[in-house]
Amino acid sequence: MKGASVHRVRRAEVFPPDGPPIIAERYELSSGTSAHSHDFIELAVVTGGTATHLSSAGERELDRGSVTMLRPGDWHGYRDCRRLTVHNLYVGPEVFRRELAWLRADPRLGPALHGAGHALRLDPAMLNAVEAALAAISDRPPPTTDHAVRVGALLCLLGGMAPSLPAAPARRAHPAVPAAARLLEDDVQHAWTLDELASAVNVSPPYLARLFTAHLGVPPMTFLGRLRAERAAALLIETDLPVAAIGRLVGWHDPNYASRRFRRFFALGPAAYRTRFRPGEH
Repeated sequence: MKGASVHRVRRAEVFPPDGPPIIAERYELSSGTSAHSHDFIELAVVTGGTATHLSSAGERELDRGSVTMLRPGDWHGYRDCRRLTVHNLYVGPEVFRRELAWLRADPRLGPALHGAGHALRLDPAMLNAVEAALAAISDRPPPTTDHAVRVGALLCLLGGMAPSLPAAPARRAHPAVPAAARLLEDDVQHAWTLDELASAVNVSPPYLARLFTAHLGVPPMTFLGRLRAERAAALLIETDLPVAAIGRLVGWHDPNYASRRFRRFFALGPAAYRTRFRPGEH
């Protein structure tokens, strides 16, 4: 979060080579930060002060107890910081495929792992517990702190913010749903069809569409469109690449089609989006 240029924070800058992919850091900010994205998941917990948070989901006013969750590739930044204190918890996505794979079936937290834009909060009691847990692992970097302690701090935070999330129907997700979501997340550039995706997870296309919509709220191809739009938004902020080149990188090979699809998700065309949100473009 340092420096004035738009950049992507890489895993190697945050996680030790042989350590667990769960790291906490504490920042005190009196001025804004440049827009940036990450190769990992970030959970940012505000423990003091105020600021305006900028992201592809729009602008949000932050104060003590606010929580922001960002997936790999999501861009964000802060402005109008007034003695802002924020604890960042950085998590490798593989944690949710290994130690915490069961969370994908949770009716609140499962959809949140794929969603964006939720206004998350911790109540005062949970905030105190989370602040203590994050401070403990911030002050004792790996390998000093046991991996189980780091997973515990992450669970404390996730459990605390769960009440502020909308609940999906209380039923376990069919394994085809997280499997299909992972395939789409891992290769947005591929020209996916519903038939191909369903074949890859061994269910029929109509059944996959019903399962996916029931658990994640949208059909698979709409989910893919949102992923592509979010990746395109990050590239518009982070790079000087032409809009057409960005479209190709996220699987939209026709520039006019790319512009229409992007506008559907963000209500702005790609060029207007870059002008509005990229630092120095105003």
